Amino acid sequence: MAAWLERYRAPLLITLLGIAALGLIFFLLRQRESLPPLELKVGASADSEVMVHVAGAVAVPGVYALHEGDRVVDAVEAAGGPSSDADLVALNLARRIQDEDQVVVPRIGEPAPVSQVASAQAGPDGLPASGALIDINTASADVLDSLPGIGEVYSQRIVDSRIAEGPFQGTEDLVVRQVIPRATYEKIKNLITASP
Repeated sequence: MAAWLERYRAPLLITLLGIAALGLIFFLLRQRESLPPLELKVGASADSEVMVHVAGAVAVPGVYALHEGDRVVDAVEAAGGPSSDADLVALNLARRIQDEDQVVVPRIGEPAPVSQVASAQAGPDGLPASGALIDINTASADVLDSLPGIGEVYSQRIVDSRIAEGPFQGTEDLVVRQVIPRATYEKIKNLITASP
């Protein structure tokens, strides 16, 4: 047996090395097949993320990071989807979102949020026309700033108050909470509403 092993040692060693090399090649080819294909996204970059505030009739209202080019429907889905009483017909779900947008999903029977209709229904003074009122519980500071006598300071105080103390129960709460003076309230009371 020892003589046989000595006689065929070189061919046996070459055969074993060949089998090992074939096994390694087979293993590497199988690994390559299981890797997902490399995807390159042209134009995508870290700065394509946008932050959007989703409020109203959604499962989990809040601020969500989405991607540039996403649509209102994507923002609603990011917030856990619409609640059972959501009025999705009042929204343009196909509208592209932008950084710092606020998407307010109204409930059935509520008027469409001003942030969604203001551009389509704006009058010559920049305020909503056709009887649309600005909802002080959902409007952004920019929309509130468009009210006569409000400006940047009062609009930010309104937003801060609803965040700190909760939604306004009525428009009169602006004066009760000392967010704006009575004289300013009298100028805007017919232009605003407070949704539940």
